[in-house]
Amino acid sequence: MPPKDSFAKRVALAAFIVLLIASGFFLLVKAAYFFLLVFAGILMAVLFCGLTDWVVRHVGLKRWLALLLVTLLVFGLLIGSFLLVAPTIYEQGDQMREKIPQAFSSLKEWLSQYNWGQRLVEELPEDYKRMMPEQREILQRLSGAFSSTLSILADFFIVVITALFFAANPTLYTHGFVKLFPEHRRTRMLEVLHSCYYTLKMWLLGMLSAMAIIGVSTAIGYMIIGLPLALALGLISFFLAFIPNIGPWLAGIPAVLIGLTVSPDMALLVIIVYGGIQMVETYAITPIIFQKTVDLPPALLLFFQVLLGILQGGLGLLMSAPILAVLMVIINELYVKDVLENQKRAEDETGKV
Repeated sequence: MPPKDSFAKRVALAAFIVLLIASGFFLLVKAAYFFLLVFAGILMAVLFCGLTDWVVRHVGLKRWLALLLVTLLVFGLLIGSFLLVAPTIYEQGDQMREKIPQAFSSLKEWLSQYNWGQRLVEELPEDYKRMMPEQREILQRLSGAFSSTLSILADFFIVVITALFFAANPTLYTHGFVKLFPEHRRTRMLEVLHSCYYTLKMWLLGMLSAMAIIGVSTAIGYMIIGLPLALALGLISFFLAFIPNIGPWLAGIPAVLIGLTVSPDMALLVIIVYGGIQMVETYAITPIIFQKTVDLPPALLLFFQVLLGILQGGLGLLMSAPILAVLMVIINELYVKDVLENQKRAEDETGKV
């Protein structure tokens, strides 16, 4: 019979483990935004590491020099692209702000032609000036916008610095994390981390490819039909394509509204062109790209997007797809393979004996 003090130690240890797990879940919920920022940094670090490894293999530079070159190229490309298209985007953005109220007016006129539309029009404000803030509210909104801009810049700075630290010496962090596990499990944990890295790298490759195809094809399609602000709308489609399922639909709304400022026929043409691009992207381009990279179940991804969007807003929506990709790898490696398949294998071996 085991001594009472040994039993008490086991009970205390079990209680401590339960308390530790509960504290971890509580911290995860309360500081979820912080962990999402860290994950965004990891995602950017995966991009830097993938490009750096490619430069090291094909050019033969030392890793630190390759990382410096990749960092300068990435941010140089972003800044250069911004400076190149910023004047046009800024001009078209001003035009878009002027055209959106016109689009709502055109929408009201079109809806008024139908009985069901007239009831909907009655719910809309008659004077769009009522939608504008009062003078006393403008200063408050400007102050809020300034604070939000500073917050976004601070978050972006945290993500970039985190990514550079991770990318500079990934082994330091992966092996440090693996040391938290028993020695006989460390090799397996390194394999799982490598699978997570490979999955994120392939997901990024597929997503950036799909975003580029959608942005360019959308801008070209709008230019062909003569839709105003084609470049700005194509850029919106490019960035919102980062959010699977939901982003493409959000990108189509301003395009249809701009089309209504021209004519209902133009709006219909926009729907046909954009819908055609999305159908080709959904049923042809995306399956080809993600068949060779990472394929996420659409229904599960949509559920996860809604969940993280409700819990953490825009950042949760942005990070939902890569987080789901990592979770699927972890569940498949540590539960399906290491628990279920090993258990089945052990049962088969026992039956043979």
